[in-house]
Amino acid sequence: MSAVKSGGSSSNGRESHSKRLGAKLGDGQFTLAGGIIYRQRGTKIHPGNNAGRGNDDTIFALIDGFVKYEKRRNRTYASVYAEKPTHSKQTTKTTAKAAPAKPAAKATATKPAAKKATTAKPAAKATAAKKPAAKKATTAKPAAKATAAKKPAAKKATAK
Repeated sequence: MSAVKSGGSSSNGRESHSKRLGAKLGDGQFTLAGGIIYRQRGTKIHPGNNAGRGNDDTIFALIDGFVKYEKRRNRTYASVYAEKPTHSKQTTKTTAKAAPAKPAAKATATKPAAKKATTAKPAAKATAAKKPAAKKATTAKPAAKATAAKKPAAKKATAK
């Protein structure tokens, strides 16, 4: 026998270290050739122009340049361009979306006030409906006691 009691084994303590996945360079940032753009498992981001894919699906730059994330054919591509790409298409889209947003906000501000008035009436009906249900629950309890009282009487009859 051992002189000292052995310690029990733990079922915990097997957590792996984080892999630091995700974007390493953002849209418009400068990178050198071979620089890592995106670390991932699987191809969430696909290699675009002047970008390559490593064995572990890491996207890296093939030339010195600026990173550009692009959406094509329902996929996201990471490309590298020698000259910094312009974002003229995105600025026109944001200004077009911003103008109609203000009138829509005014229309939604009036609608919730109308909904609050209509929801107050059904709430009163719901509380009135709950009160009779509570009375039924109290009447059911004495019936349970009556059946419990009958069972011992049946046992006495079988005992004789």
